[in-house]
Parts: sequence; structure tokens; C-alpha cells
Amino acid sequence: MAEEVDDEEALHDLRAECLHVGFLATPFPHTSAWPGPGRGGDADYSVAGTLVLGETGCGTFSRLVITGSHVGQVWLDDRSWGGLTPGPDFRDWYTAWLTST
Repeated sequence: MAEEVDDEEALHDLRAECLHVGFLATPFPHTSAWPGPGRGGDADYSVAGTLVLGETGCGTFSRLVITGSHVGQVWLDDRSWGGLTPGPDFRDWYTAWLTST
């Protein structure tokens, strides 16, 4: 089970991950939904090659894939419950976001 962190600590971790050498240049390793730790996925919960677009609530984030075979696709990152789930391409995600505000 994922360790609980407060909002400020979670945001700090998200900002810090992009500063690791090679994080953004590393190809995003996933090609299909990945259940995450404790739900059948191995211990390597890699989100390298992605940028966080925003939080959808309860520590779940939308991530834009910028490297690898799914460039331009937005994946849902729910580390605690749902793992990584592929979603729409960025244009569709952004259009939906614009119409929801």
C-alpha cells in the first residue's frame, strides 16, 4: 500500500521528479494499463517520460506522455488505487477540460 503524504509533500515530490537527470528524456515504459504496487503490478511504478497536467482529486493526476510509444496521450496516475490508465490524446483531453470549466 502506498504511504500517505500530505498535499504539500505530494506536490513537492511531483516538482522534484522532473529535476532528475534523464526523467523527461526516458521513454515512458508502459504500453497498457498497469495496476500499480499491491494490485498485481511489480514494484517499479515508473512515470518517467511524462509531465503532470493537473490533479483530478485524492492524489490522482493526469499525465501527458512526452516520450515513448504513447507520445501525446494523457494517462491517469492513481498510485494508491487504480495504477496507470491510458486515456485520450492531449487534444481530446484539453477540449474536455476546456468545456468542463
